[in-house]
Amino acid sequence: MPSSTGRSAKGGVDASDLRRTDPWQGFRTGDFGQKWNSSKLILKQGKDAIAPLLTLLSDPTADAETHWFTIRALGSFPEPEVITAIAAQIDDNPRYHRTSEQTAEISAFAIETLAAMGPLAIDALSQLLQNPQQRLLAAKALNQVRTTGVIPVLAGVANDPDARVRYYAIDALGSFHNAAVTPVLLAAIGDPSAAVRKAAVMALGRRSDLQAQHRLNRQLEPLLWDMDLGVSCQTALALGRLGHRDSLAALQQVLLSAHTPMVLQVDIIRALAWYCDRADRDAALTLLIKALQQFDPTVTQTTAAPANRIARSSQDSSQVQIAIIRVLGDLQDGDIAPDVTTVLLDHINNHPAVSVIQAGIMALAKLGQPQTFEALLPLLNHPVDAVTIHTIAALKRLDPDQSLNRVTGYISQLPQRPTAVLDLW
Repeated sequence: MPSSTGRSAKGGVDASDLRRTDPWQGFRTGDFGQKWNSSKLILKQGKDAIAPLLTLLSDPTADAETHWFTIRALGSFPEPEVITAIAAQIDDNPRYHRTSEQTAEISAFAIETLAAMGPLAIDALSQLLQNPQQRLLAAKALNQVRTTGVIPVLAGVANDPDARVRYYAIDALGSFHNAAVTPVLLAAIGDPSAAVRKAAVMALGRRSDLQAQHRLNRQLEPLLWDMDLGVSCQTALALGRLGHRDSLAALQQVLLSAHTPMVLQVDIIRALAWYCDRADRDAALTLLIKALQQFDPTVTQTTAAPANRIARSSQDSSQVQIAIIRVLGDLQDGDIAPDVTTVLLDHINNHPAVSVIQAGIMALAKLGQPQTFEALLPLLNHPVDAVTIHTIAALKRLDPDQSLNRVTGYISQLPQRPTAVLDLW
């Protein structure tokens, strides 16, 4: 917490001065600097400091900053009575004349302190789960104790009536590769709470070891159509991590649907990028190219739109195309880079959106194919300066040594020479 008073005007009390006085006095009534230095001396007393610290923690006349420092000091003594006392500070209800903000800060710091104690704090926090007023905060604290001893406790509240408690349970359980956790996570993808479903999907997306036995991809695919967009997006990313070939059809259906939000389409493209690093690269690449060709920002949502185009706003379509182009620009393997280069060159040469052209230019520069330099030269005469600047940057990358000479020769042959290009070089 520590308070807004900060250190004293003299930069705090020197430790040598404190040794000549009672460190407890500075700890109780001093400013931030005095409390900080006093606590160091108090900790040197070892376990003899526990009893007075516990007394001070329960003192209703002590201010919130003193209680904060008391919890901090007690955190050095993971004894049962200490853990119980710190756990008692986890409460939403203001006490000891604290404000609501101070109460929240004390509770949060108590949680942080107990989490640092690890397994030793599990029993005390488990007891708090029995108290309806402290149940949520106890679950939040247990969420941060990432040791296997917490698994049975959190599994026991995975079906709690409070969705927030269920979330903290599933979020923590998802970090364990433990057989007892698997059925809990699988059940949670059908939870009424979107936050719980999302946490379960995120966890299962990291469990490719469960794919063969539980066919995770088949269980997750329906959530691409979840009513909550965050769940759908997380499902796309989870399927990308799992990388099962059978899920490409489900990803394609959602990606190319005219009703799919742009943010979900972008996450599906991110998922397909992971496929491009696996054996199913060709199938994923084919889908990405198909999507790139079907998104056209010049087509509006009218009945006149061609059947093979996706009717979208110009901005949304451009964002999806840029996402695809960036993925394609990372496919620098020698056997596919030439074909990807051809696709990108055709696309930017027939596309009016400046942002898409800029993304295409930079992707082509990353691919670094020999034919790209000559193919980009006409863009030096583009009416938008930003395109010209991107083209110059790409040409310099493609041929660091001879790019200026080649560009100068190209410009000298034009009927109307864009002299500004050389000024920008």
